[in-house]
Amino acid sequence: MGVGHMRFQELHESQTVVAQIIKNSIVSNKVGHAYIFSGDYEPFLIDTATLFAKALFCETPQGAEPCGLCRNCRRMDSKNIVDYIEVEPDGASIKKEQIQQLLSDLSLRGAEGDRQVYVIHQAHKMTTQAANSLLKFFEEPGVGKLAILVTTQPHLLLPTIRSRAQQLAFRPIDRAQLAQTMSEELSCTYDLAYLALTVYPKWDDAKEALGQEWFVQAYGLVVQLIEVLTKRPQELLLFAQEKWLGHFKGRNELRVGLELFEHWLEEALHLKVRDTYAPKLFKNEVALYNAFIQNRSVTKLTHAIESVHAAIRRLEANVNPQLTFERLSFDLQKG
Repeated sequence: MGVGHMRFQELHESQTVVAQIIKNSIVSNKVGHAYIFSGDYEPFLIDTATLFAKALFCETPQGAEPCGLCRNCRRMDSKNIVDYIEVEPDGASIKKEQIQQLLSDLSLRGAEGDRQVYVIHQAHKMTTQAANSLLKFFEEPGVGKLAILVTTQPHLLLPTIRSRAQQLAFRPIDRAQLAQTMSEELSCTYDLAYLALTVYPKWDDAKEALGQEWFVQAYGLVVQLIEVLTKRPQELLLFAQEKWLGHFKGRNELRVGLELFEHWLEEALHLKVRDTYAPKLFKNEVALYNAFIQNRSVTKLTHAIESVHAAIRRLEANVNPQLTFERLSFDLQKG
């Protein structure tokens, strides 16, 4: 899994309801004009969207299952079919211009067949203006147009978008199994693979990160950050200047560092609430987890998670990375 070419048979194994709904709509020829696929692992949602499109384009499907051999199936596999369009965030958001470009492409390209499918990755990142442009189109989509909005955070979509699309909620994907596969494939530790799959929404990005020394060092720095917070909190800013900001340069790198830290805090919170909890991430750091939560209340841990969230949002709003981290350090010391 993680690399295209999914079949309904596979989808059925983990997402029985979703698979059934999509198959029925194809076989009974009652495909809607807009769907929201929501779940916790984006590559799987995108693979499903691709499968849905492939089934609709296939010239000789067996029921809903695409044949995989016809001209359209082969073109879907090699990603050169003009009636299938994917839109991804440009930087931190999907902008109005991107949606307008998409709509003009759809109107210009309606040449090949009577069906066009477009997939919007991370749909919750549409700006309000982008979402409103899309809404206008939802109202008169024209025949044969199918929108699939893919998101790991459906609650961030505009309510008007949610109400005009059919929502399919996917059951959580077993990351443990994915991490196992990836750690074997790349001969790295399971713990690192699990972390990479947690902070990088795409399989290929996670894989690339694991191939770099940078990510292994990032892991070590998060552990150091916790040690400083636990034993010498007054040295936090010094640590930031000397180590942290030298490694996490720029917006994207700092986001990864903060997300790793946020996952640590969430695991720590689980452990605080239930002392029999076994952390899924940073598994080897049990002693550090215990030291970290010892003098921190549930409220304090929750506050720390909120502070990290706020820092990630500031980065996405283009606040200077160093200022963002300094403000976070201040919040953590005071919290």
